[in-house]
Amino acid sequence: MTVFIRRCLIFSALFTPFAYIFAQIVALQMGNYDILGPEPGKAITWFTGQWAFNSLLLTLAVTPLKSWLGWKWLVVHRRMLGLFVMFYATLHLFSYVIFLLAWEWGDIGSELIERPYLTLGFIAWLLLIPLTITSTKGWQRRLKRNWKSLHKLVYLIAILCAVHYLLQIRSNWFEPTLYALIALLLLGQRFSWKALKGYFNRS
Repeated sequence: MTVFIRRCLIFSALFTPFAYIFAQIVALQMGNYDILGPEPGKAITWFTGQWAFNSLLLTLAVTPLKSWLGWKWLVVHRRMLGLFVMFYATLHLFSYVIFLLAWEWGDIGSELIERPYLTLGFIAWLLLIPLTITSTKGWQRRLKRNWKSLHKLVYLIAILCAVHYLLQIRSNWFEPTLYALIALLLLGQRFSWKALKGYFNRS
C-alpha cells in the first residue's frame, strides 16, 4: 500500500467523527432537537474532547507500534495524527465557548480560575500551538536537536489531558480511568523502552 493511499485512509478515518458531529449539528439546527440528547451543547463539547484525546493516544502509539510490531510506516503519518489532535482540541475549546459559555468571552477568565480541569485543558491546548507550528520539515531543519526536545511536550500534554478528564468525573469512572491508563501505559512504555535500549547500548 502506497504512502498516499495510507494517508487518505487515515485522514478519512479521523475526519469521519467531525463529519458525523457536523451532520448532527445541522440536524439540530433543522429542528431535530432530540438527536444529541437533552444537552446538545454538552454532547458536542464532550464528543470533540474525546476525539482530541483519541487522536493524541493514536499519536503516542506510533512509537510503541513501531517498536513492538515493526510498523515503521506509521512514523510517516505521525504529523497528520498530531494535526488532528490540534484540530479536535480547537473544536473542543470553541464548542465550550459557543455552546456552554454562549460566546461570553468575559467569563473565560473566571471559569479558568474556578474550574481546575478547565485550566489544565487550556494549558494543554496552549502547549499544542508550538508543536503544531513547528511540525513541518522546515522547522525540523531549523531547530535541529531542539526540535525533539520541544516535541517532548506531548508527554506533558498527555498527562494534562488525562487529569483534565479525570477531574470531570461525576459518576462513571470507567471511561476517564481507561483513557488515563492507556495514556500512562503508552508513556511508560516509551520511557521504559528508552531505558532498556540505553542499558544494552552501554553493555
